[in-house]
Amino acid sequence: MTAPGSFLRSAPLHAVCAAVLPLLLASCGRSGGGDTGDEGPRGRVTTSVIQADSNDVRWDAIRRGFGVSGTYQDGCFRVEFPRTDLQVRIGPHLLDPGFELTSFFGFAPGARGRVMAMGEVVMRPEEVAAVVAEARARGVTVAALHNHLLGEEPRIVYLHLSAEGPVDSVAAGLRAVLARTAAPLRPADRPEPSTADWKPIDGILGEHEEAEGPVAEYVFPRKEAHAVHGMEVKSAGVLETATEVVFQDLGGGRAAVTGEAFVRPDEVDAVVSALETHGLHVTAIHNHTLDESPRMFWIHWYATGDGPTLARGVAAALAATNSERESRGGD
Repeated sequence: MTAPGSFLRSAPLHAVCAAVLPLLLASCGRSGGGDTGDEGPRGRVTTSVIQADSNDVRWDAIRRGFGVSGTYQDGCFRVEFPRTDLQVRIGPHLLDPGFELTSFFGFAPGARGRVMAMGEVVMRPEEVAAVVAEARARGVTVAALHNHLLGEEPRIVYLHLSAEGPVDSVAAGLRAVLARTAAPLRPADRPEPSTADWKPIDGILGEHEEAEGPVAEYVFPRKEAHAVHGMEVKSAGVLETATEVVFQDLGGGRAAVTGEAFVRPDEVDAVVSALETHGLHVTAIHNHTLDESPRMFWIHWYATGDGPTLARGVAAALAATNSERESRGGD
């Protein structure tokens, strides 16, 4: 496996940076035991989604491996590790760890008891070399290394990765990768109650999926089928294969907003135009995965202002995509 290329600092308007490395995701079902369907990218057979309920034994193995309770959603499982060790600001605003500053690993069930994992590790630049080296040593595939925000202090970068195999070995490998950062490995499992009134924004974007402390998240799944390395995956927040929007209450009727629009290449220009027209400044455009079908990009942005006004800008950008127009709310 080749180490990622040099890290590119973003331009004032947006960053287009993609570290292209070996193939991202080995299909959970290609080794047998899964239904097959149409031919996927480059002739790979696209497998159907493999179902797993909330009591699947694999989730217990992940809980044991990471030492956290995790969450089940949409047939998949997810663990999160907020960077509560960092005090990150953009200008005068202190960002909550839930505001794009949380590492995660999402697990999809594969054939024969295996799992496929997709994740994102939030890092300081000085942590990158050790994290990438650990990923290489553990057989974890690196897909991208880049910024999501601009102007934050201290500087934050994001590593996107994947792994596939027996659940115990995948969980152990990913935990070892995360351990090369200073992120607390035993975050609090009990969520903080929401401290803001999100009804004005809910009225524009639909019900928020989750809210904790000063932060609320909205999720907008894609309408078309999506596959990664020949495996069909659901468009959902648990794997971050959907547009996600995060608001942070700043007090005094003001909010900060960031997010990642999950878009096809032919949607990029219209989404960028809608965001910029409404004062939501694009901070990055890039890949998070490799070998997906259809080809997809993630567009990130940041802005502060009146919450409903920011929400209307998000709605305008969503209108330029083949995504649900309203957040589905929590399960």
